Amino acid sequence: MIAPYLITIDPHILRSLNKSHLRKKVLMYLDSIYPNADYLSNIARQVGSDASNVLGCLRGMGNRYNGNSSLIELGLVEVLDVDGYKYYRITDLGRRVAKMLKEMHRGQMLHV
Repeated sequence: MIAPYLITIDPHILRSLNKSHLRKKVLMYLDSIYPNADYLSNIARQVGSDASNVLGCLRGMGNRYNGNSSLIELGLVEVLDVDGYKYYRITDLGRRVAKMLKEMHRGQMLHV
C-alpha cells in the first residue's frame, strides 16, 4: 500500500532533492529546528558546508544550483525578514517532504 502523502508530493521536488545531497541536509536540518528559523551562516555550519553553497540550495545560484530547483522556489523553505536580517524556516510542505524522506530512509535501513 502506498502512503497517501507520496501521491501528493510533486516529482520535481523529489528529483531536485535526489540530485543534491546538500539540499536534503539543509531541509532536514531546518526540519530538526522547527518551528525556529536560522540564518545562513549558522545553517552552513550545521550542515558542514560553506554559506555560498547553502545559499545556492536555498535560492539558486547560476548553473550549479538551478533556481527552479531551489528549496525556496519549490516551496519547501520560506524566508523571514526580521529587522533587515534574513532567516530561513521550513514550510508545512517542507515538513511533509522531510517526514517522507525519513520514512523512506528508515525503510531502506530495514531492508539492508
